[in-house]
Amino acid sequence: MNIPAQDEDVLLYLDVKAQEKFLPAVLKVVKDISLLCGFDKKTAQGIVLATEEACSNVIEHAYGPDEEGRYQVEIKRKPGKMVVKVKDQGIPFNLGLLKEDELQQIGFRLMKAYSDDVKSKYRGKNGKEVKLIKYVPVEAVDKTGLNHTGEEVAPLTEEVTLRIMKPSDAVNLARCIYRVYGYTYPHEAVYYPELFANLVESGMVTSCVAVNPSGEVVGHLGVFIDEVGDLVGESALAVVDPRYRGRGLFPRMKKMMMSEIKRRGFKGLYSRAVTVHEASQRANVKMGAAETGFILAHSPPTAIFKKMTTKKDHLRRTVALFYIGVAPDEIQEVYLPPQHEKILKRIYKHAGLKRIYQKSDQVGKVYPDSLIHIHVLSETSSAFLRVERYGESFLKELALKVQDLCQHKIELIVLDLPLNDPVTSWMCAEIEKMGFFFSGLMPEYLQGDALRLEYLNNVPFHPDTVDVYSDFGKELFRYVVGEWQAHQKFI
Repeated sequence: MNIPAQDEDVLLYLDVKAQEKFLPAVLKVVKDISLLCGFDKKTAQGIVLATEEACSNVIEHAYGPDEEGRYQVEIKRKPGKMVVKVKDQGIPFNLGLLKEDELQQIGFRLMKAYSDDVKSKYRGKNGKEVKLIKYVPVEAVDKTGLNHTGEEVAPLTEEVTLRIMKPSDAVNLARCIYRVYGYTYPHEAVYYPELFANLVESGMVTSCVAVNPSGEVVGHLGVFIDEVGDLVGESALAVVDPRYRGRGLFPRMKKMMMSEIKRRGFKGLYSRAVTVHEASQRANVKMGAAETGFILAHSPPTAIFKKMTTKKDHLRRTVALFYIGVAPDEIQEVYLPPQHEKILKRIYKHAGLKRIYQKSDQVGKVYPDSLIHIHVLSETSSAFLRVERYGESFLKELALKVQDLCQHKIELIVLDLPLNDPVTSWMCAEIEKMGFFFSGLMPEYLQGDALRLEYLNNVPFHPDTVDVYSDFGKELFRYVVGEWQAHQKFI
């Protein structure tokens, strides 16, 4: 039996001794309450992991070895969300870490990754608290009036209008996503209209929508950026209502978005095309986009098109990386790792990008400390790391981050290295000794081009489940698979 959404009372209050041995009992109760609040098992486990990080921070850092410390766990159910508070009266630590973009502690990053919002505050003489908020997806989309059979086809004479998305379109977008994917789409933000509207308002997402005469959103294509100021966006969340397929909405939306991001000063556009079939790859090629790599076992097999099955649905799915420029290409200097020089030059030529290839024997500058951005996507069990500079202990830092991510059951780790830094040319080989392997090229991604590597954490991959469209794509896919096979011995 689920707990009713209108109940705003405290569901649970625990006062616990700050010792590790009592933590499993706390986490079991948190999981049980999460399930009662309507979350599925995977989401409930994510809430448990976030709570574990918050509690562990108190146990490990809030009290000295001679102190008899305690902490409190409080769970509230509010309309549309569940709130977990972890409070203590121990030594203050830097709560600002929870609000900074450059979090160094992976525990804090995972706390944020498995929650929809994390808030923290000092409580004066009452200590401090961390609040973990998780929205309940079952309330996010009103399914009333949706066609579930998929048999209805809209008349070909019915006009569909394209325009730039407004925040007020977020609910209708969620309904469109439901028609195509149900509740299986991996990027959960689309099921929370208020959250997605905030992304649109903030400029982190720029979208176009296809709208029918009734005002329904029947198609969508978004361009997402990772950081404010990025000049290359990623084309994602491409969806067309089953009733409106086969009338060229995707290429129309793609052209509109290319024009829009060019107007906004972007340099180019990325996209990830599925490889369970060739259709989306073919559409990218026809639009003038070029393959630049493949991410093997990119996403879990949870995003299922209604009435569409694929072979080996239990495996994570591979995507092809595409890039298309929207502004004149600017020639730049790059330092290519010798072992991948040939394929990288092939990709540059295929994409029509001119580069000055500098000698890779230059050592480059190593800084006292490294700068690595980490973005964890708990819903896809993935982590994306971006290196901005190499520090003296970079390899040790990276190894520790990989170990921590693997212990938290992250299955895919993607690592992007700056090709305008000479250090990348020789550091790449050292990184690959950890089990990373070549994945592709990301033009203009790190204030310049980036070399993309990936790491699979005990994830099965079968090349025969991947369908590749173009001849060059097949050549590039063979290279990536060969690198994956060659580096299995390091894992």
